[in-house]
Amino acid sequence: MSKKVKIFAIVVGIIAVAILAFSYLGNNAPVANTTGLSTTAGTAVTSANGTVPSGNFLQVLSTIDSITLDTSIFSNAGYKALRDFPLSLGTAVIGRQNPFAPIGSDSTGTTTVAPIQVQTLTPAKITSTSAEFGALVTTGSTAASTVVFQYGLNDTLGSATTPVKVTTSGTALFSVTGLTPATTYYVQAVAVQGSSTATGTIMNFITAPAQKR
Repeated sequence: MSKKVKIFAIVVGIIAVAILAFSYLGNNAPVANTTGLSTTAGTAVTSANGTVPSGNFLQVLSTIDSITLDTSIFSNAGYKALRDFPLSLGTAVIGRQNPFAPIGSDSTGTTTVAPIQVQTLTPAKITSTSAEFGALVTTGSTAASTVVFQYGLNDTLGSATTPVKVTTSGTALFSVTGLTPATTYYVQAVAVQGSSTATGTIMNFITAPAQKR
């Protein structure tokens, strides 16, 4: 056997041994944990469901059902007195239909006014015999408008408040009295501006129980 063949055989043998060693070490290398969670059994976690190993993520996750939420805040008088006052962004000013046309060529001399809109707000300051109605009015005109609150014991309403004047876009409020304690009422805001009329959604609320003496 020539010297070159011996050298070639030695090189091939070294490469083969290196490949076998790399394959063996690669199969036994630890897998990187990118989740940050332990995958081995370790310290036990005690919960309402008993003791579970912290290494088992699904078992640890099952302990969430032992969490209890305190919902008493929803019956708190301070929470019920909270009121949402939406902000009216007004009406966008419409520019020229074609900004590239010569000045004056697309002027019609007329102005398009957005129709009046109204949103019934959630009643606030609710007591056993009274409540405060609210409405958010949005209009593109400076003409005065009025808001009337229709209310009743069902969604057919039946009663109405006196009109509330609104000079521009904004919030209209009206305090109604003479309600029955512990009773469900329905209310809807109706806005009128000239010949335009807009109605809001129907909201419902329950008056507080009668106060014991």
